Amino acid sequence: MNITQVLLGSTAVMLLVALVLSFSAMKNGEAEDGREHTAVSLMSENARLQAEIERLRAGNAIAAPVTKVDKPDGMSQSELEVIMEKNRILASQLEAAKTKQTLAEQEAAAITERQSKRHDKEARRARLISQAMLMAQVKEVAKDDDAGIHVIVLDVKIPEQVNIGTELAVRRGTGIIGRLSVSSMTDGNVFADPLPGTFPGGAIDIKTGDELIKPPL
Repeated sequence: MNITQVLLGSTAVMLLVALVLSFSAMKNGEAEDGREHTAVSLMSENARLQAEIERLRAGNAIAAPVTKVDKPDGMSQSELEVIMEKNRILASQLEAAKTKQTLAEQEAAAITERQSKRHDKEARRARLISQAMLMAQVKEVAKDDDAGIHVIVLDVKIPEQVNIGTELAVRRGTGIIGRLSVSSMTDGNVFADPLPGTFPGGAIDIKTGDELIKPPL
């Protein structure tokens, strides 16, 4: 083997090594570039997830604008994995925030429905009370505060429906503030006694002019 053949062989080996190293560097560069692109996508998604979480927690209708993410200068596999883990955590937090909001909305809807039903029931009752036929009216009230005795004289409007023992509800406006029971009828006068426990707060409150109706259901 002459010197020329040795030099040619050495040159070929060096070229082969250079080619292998170049190819390896190219593959590493492509891998790093791929990680950088993936990192940009993940960081953009993380920023969007964070904005959505903050929107839900604050109760806002629209999330804050998401700042554009710049491409990093370099990205190792371990750094990419950190970003991926953050993405997983943010996605989990967003799901929890959505679940919490859904439960809150369902609870608010249930409360609104209950309030609406109660309002409708109260409105129907008020309408029933206001439209009830007037049976009698309080004509005179005398009371002994020391003895706690009330003498109530009635002006009966429908005599055939008011008898001894008849229970009448005291209507004031569209509400019932208590009940009376007809106790006696003497010389054209009709007397009634208040029924303890039927007056809100316990205090008997009867005034001249109060209207008396049949107790509503």
